[in-house]
Amino acid sequence: MWQRLALDCLRRHLYYPLALGVVLVVAACGVRIKDLAPSGLPPMDRGVALEWAEAFRPDSARRYDLRWTYQTQQGTTRGRAAVRFVPPDSVRFDYRAPFGRSGAAVIVGQEILWSRPEEDVERLIQIAPVFWAAMGIPLAPPLEASVQGRQAGDVRTWRYAGPVDTLTYQGAASLPGSTFRAQMRTGGEIVGTAEVTFADSAPHPAAATMLFPSSASAVYFTIEAIETLSASDSTIWQEP
Repeated sequence: MWQRLALDCLRRHLYYPLALGVVLVVAACGVRIKDLAPSGLPPMDRGVALEWAEAFRPDSARRYDLRWTYQTQQGTTRGRAAVRFVPPDSVRFDYRAPFGRSGAAVIVGQEILWSRPEEDVERLIQIAPVFWAAMGIPLAPPLEASVQGRQAGDVRTWRYAGPVDTLTYQGAASLPGSTFRAQMRTGGEIVGTAEVTFADSAPHPAAATMLFPSSASAVYFTIEAIETLSASDSTIWQEP
């Protein structure tokens, strides 16, 4: 059995122009994105970070139907996509673009296992942890990373600092109507950010923006419906 959930359209339409304005500034002016949590995060127990991350993760398989917009300084492309999530960390991404173009990819954890066609799909996904964050799902802390974080009121901020990559998350303990943010650094430089607006009435993402400063590009998702799936077809993970 599955349940189809329509999301808050008004919230989505208000969010999109705001996000568009942000990326136009980044693309046109080369403005540096502000660090999400620049300093002062104390060490925290890995188990607490895992608990915070799991609070965002759906406990059952889901399908997200969404519209996407990909924007660079050269222009804008729009289309539709389906994202099938299977706990704890697997996603199948299928998209349709103008002029009959389509593609698919499978992501497990921080790795894009395969994508067809590679260039088109990876423009929309680009960095796996940022894509996960755009779906409202923070990753679990890697074993090799140190973990820092704190909670101030309802807001939780936590970070995984590895040898090369650093992931910082910030979100509310209560998800409906809240905003979730994520930022990834590689070698000290910000390589991608995600900002997600959750629906007012349920803990489901309604809209998201991913910004990639090095390429002055952005990807927007507006999630139109979610299906809760009772089972997963194993063939969806196979590379065509």
